[in-house]
Amino acid sequence: MVSEIQFHSPEERPIDPAQVRRLYETVTWGRGRDDDGVQAAIEATVAVGAWDGDKLVGFTRALSDGRYRAYVEDVMVDPDYRGNQIGERMVAALIEQLRDIEIVSLFCEPGRLTFYGRNGFAPSETQVMMHRRSDSSVS
Repeated sequence: MVSEIQFHSPEERPIDPAQVRRLYETVTWGRGRDDDGVQAAIEATVAVGAWDGDKLVGFTRALSDGRYRAYVEDVMVDPDYRGNQIGERMVAALIEQLRDIEIVSLFCEPGRLTFYGRNGFAPSETQVMMHRRSDSSVS
């Protein structure tokens, strides 16, 4: 039942990297991550886990300088739990942790605008998103 889902930071309830990795495997952009890398990401960010008893059913995190900017990453909900507002509630819990940050940003697919809009996000004037991968073959 959705009302029983609990939302906690890693400081409140440790988040097992293997459970986060299981969630990464359910999304196309997060496959192939290892436990050591996931643990490092958890430790380096502000994070929230969504729990159904002992099962991690959602995870999100944000990179931040602690004052001016934060960038939301990795909003994931177990496929069996999607459609129950867990993602929205989890993002709200993350935003609460970031409440003193001047600007919180994220990138999303056009179809997710309404989802993030329910937590106060709005499209920016910026029309360009750029990436650089460490394995870039650009010379």
